[in-house]
Amino acid sequence: MANGILSEFSQSDINIFMRDFMQILKSGFGIDRVYAHPVLSHSGSVIDDSIKQFELAVSQFNKKYTGIKLKTRKMIDSFNVEVFVKERNLKDFFANSASRIAGLKSIGSSPTSMIEVSNAESFSAFIDRMQDKLFVQYSDQQNGSSSINASFGSKEKMVQIIYEQSEITNPNSASFRVSAYYSLKNKFNRKIEVHSEASRFGYYSLLSETEKREWYDLHNPRFLE
Repeated sequence: MANGILSEFSQSDINIFMRDFMQILKSGFGIDRVYAHPVLSHSGSVIDDSIKQFELAVSQFNKKYTGIKLKTRKMIDSFNVEVFVKERNLKDFFANSASRIAGLKSIGSSPTSMIEVSNAESFSAFIDRMQDKLFVQYSDQQNGSSSINASFGSKEKMVQIIYEQSEITNPNSASFRVSAYYSLKNKFNRKIEVHSEASRFGYYSLLSETEKREWYDLHNPRFLE
């Protein structure tokens, strides 16, 4: 995995980030599942306490890795973990990271308006006029197909990685690698513990045995074994 955009980092550092990042996401996905449950969402203090603990773990993550910022967002029927990277605009984001990932195939403002990299004139013109939306597709023999969906948040003044769960939890995907790049490009604080803090939540006990098995299958990808 330590190739391309991540080649400047040691495998040990990548593994530390992956362990922290995947546990944060896994716990966030689990909380969302309970939060959105028609019965469990109003089950009382367990889920409320879990969210408070989780937000503390997210705060620790943000202190540990200064080039990336995670934010939680509670909606009526969902609990989301948003991923932001610290770039001042999408042009810089593309130049500094997204364009450096192997297998760059096409770019556009959405999946339905893509420009192939082979179309040099149109490709360059899109980069020049890029503003607040970016979708990038990759096809690489080693890492397979993946994509990055990003937008510039005028409120946060950062670039948001809009991800699919199955994509960002795949360490070969472009969205994971770009998240790792911004997290590791500045020195991170090894003294801050994230993984164990992100594991301490009580919502799991609220699930049925069938739901527990489904949760485990969904949120424990093999690369973390």
